[in-house]
Amino acid sequence: MFDFLQDLWGRLTGRRRRLGFSAAATTDRGLVRDDNQDSFVCAPEEGFLCVADGMGGGEGGALASQWTCTALQEAWMSTKGRPLEAREPQVLEALQSVNGRIRAYAKSNGFKVMGTTAAAILHECVDGFRARIFHVGDSRIYRYRLGRLDVLTRDHTVGNELGSAMSASSSAQAKSLQARSNPLTHILTRAVGTELRARPDWKTVDVQKGDRFMLCSDGVHDMLSDAEIAEILKESSSPRVAVAHIEAAVRKAGAGDNYTIVCGYVVTQHC
Repeated sequence: MFDFLQDLWGRLTGRRRRLGFSAAATTDRGLVRDDNQDSFVCAPEEGFLCVADGMGGGEGGALASQWTCTALQEAWMSTKGRPLEAREPQVLEALQSVNGRIRAYAKSNGFKVMGTTAAAILHECVDGFRARIFHVGDSRIYRYRLGRLDVLTRDHTVGNELGSAMSASSSAQAKSLQARSNPLTHILTRAVGTELRARPDWKTVDVQKGDRFMLCSDGVHDMLSDAEIAEILKESSSPRVAVAHIEAAVRKAGAGDNYTIVCGYVVTQHC
């Protein structure tokens, strides 16, 4: 009945029902770190969700993640109303620009390492049944749909790259590389600000009403298994509830790093 009334209202006002996001987010330094170098953007009304996990000495990591989130959001909003494909180049240009800004700042301040991961969902209401996602580093994007959890991104880490290359091997070395506790697992092979040009992976994903997306930094997926994440997303009635339950589970597991959680549930909306 509610859907029928929404359709009727849309016809009377000339507005069309499409798919969009209802979202919530949080970030915290965790239970071990002294500061928080993560940043996020949770702007479902703009069709933009983003997580960035900074790294670097002093204030470097926090600045890198903040600059990246701000630059990407501003680029996305500057192309509002265009189809997805027409908006993507502006976002990529902003990513390369902030990549250069981070590198210049690191050099002038004597930082050996300064950079950030980035993972984002880009969704335009007029293209309601699909979205574009991209990521650099090991921040992840998950999608829960009809009992199945899919990781839509691939960690850009030494452990993952070498582990994948050696997946056919049963050697102790291959198993060690794939072990969560191995420090190699967390050495990034890509990040914003650590190379001459950022190298994001892009993907188009289909979007269905009822899908539940989660973007997070490694402070979440290092603490929780896919099965735990799937169960929480399954049982959580709203993004706000999901964020609260994911955060509680991360803290119960020790919260050994900064953590950021952005949950977006796909709903119908007028546009």
